[in-house]
Amino acid sequence: MKKTLIASAIAAVVAAPAVSFADVSISGNVIQEFVSDSDETATSEDGLESKAAVDLVFSVSEDLGNGMSAFAKIHTLRDNGGSGNADQVVGLKGDFGTIVAGRMEDFSEGKVAAMAATDSSDALSIEPNGTYNTKRAEGGIAYVSPSFNGLTFGVAGYALANGGKTSGTVSTITAVANLSSATSTVAVSGSAGTATLTAQDTNSYDADAKIDATDMMLEYANGPLLVRVARESIDAGATKAGPTGQDQETDSIGVSYKMDNITVVGYAFDVENGRGTSTNDADGWMIGAKMAMGANTFGIGYSEETDTNTSGNVETTGDDKNWMVSVDHALSKRTSITAAFEANEDGTAGADNDKWAVGLKHVF
Repeated sequence: MKKTLIASAIAAVVAAPAVSFADVSISGNVIQEFVSDSDETATSEDGLESKAAVDLVFSVSEDLGNGMSAFAKIHTLRDNGGSGNADQVVGLKGDFGTIVAGRMEDFSEGKVAAMAATDSSDALSIEPNGTYNTKRAEGGIAYVSPSFNGLTFGVAGYALANGGKTSGTVSTITAVANLSSATSTVAVSGSAGTATLTAQDTNSYDADAKIDATDMMLEYANGPLLVRVARESIDAGATKAGPTGQDQETDSIGVSYKMDNITVVGYAFDVENGRGTSTNDADGWMIGAKMAMGANTFGIGYSEETDTNTSGNVETTGDDKNWMVSVDHALSKRTSITAAFEANEDGTAGADNDKWAVGLKHVF
């Protein structure tokens, strides 16, 4: 009786339809750094400042057969206790290349400018063009070709977040309003029952349904040599310059060459009409190197770029100059101690600010 039951159970399992499960992996890192700088202005914190970062990445892949696979990735960030989204993408991969859609970095930053990272610090950086890069954006769709003897190309489009058009500039509106329900987008004054609402930031974004930004990249990889060039265009309607502004155009190139345990990198960019404003033409460059020596990886870099103010406008008196040295000491394949020193020279203010950071990093 027992043998019959067991045999029946085995037969039922064998006869059951096959179930396909996707492969799921979890990766990321945890970094804790302590940073200090020589800036003694009223806006600078005294003593050591904590800079903590957690990256958590969920990656999923599924074999669709016929040489094609599907994949997805969710990347979350937690910096200094706050949380945010990084990449959230889904895509297809096969002999035809790779198609990916969702929230992601553009080629100009994620592939080309990223080559300028030669240091071990997460909190400090001298990578140029932090003002006019688009960072990660929603509504992206990109195609990356297969490699043709080391040559690869990619093209991407982004449907950037848009607001509604306005027929004119609204200065003040006087209306009966509940003061307790006023939003943060307006300034409210007046007595109970009547309020004056003053527009703080007139919405001039173009709401047309179209691709607002395009990015094209060409990559050549041949042994120790890697070259990437990219050109990105952002429609003026997707910037605060509004439909009457100019399209922002960014050209960039990155080059790296590896010689045994030394990797030399170079990066340069040129921006026309930053944030849709014709006077915001900026450029910059960076050169650096990384060297592995036993358990230590040393990094050095120097960069210069057009100075911009806190509002994102180009200054006219000199360039910003930055240099940085760092070391990463591996305690194991996944755990390391980091130390970095960064020196900044503000081209407009003519002021120097030296920063240093020490930290502990674990990758999983």
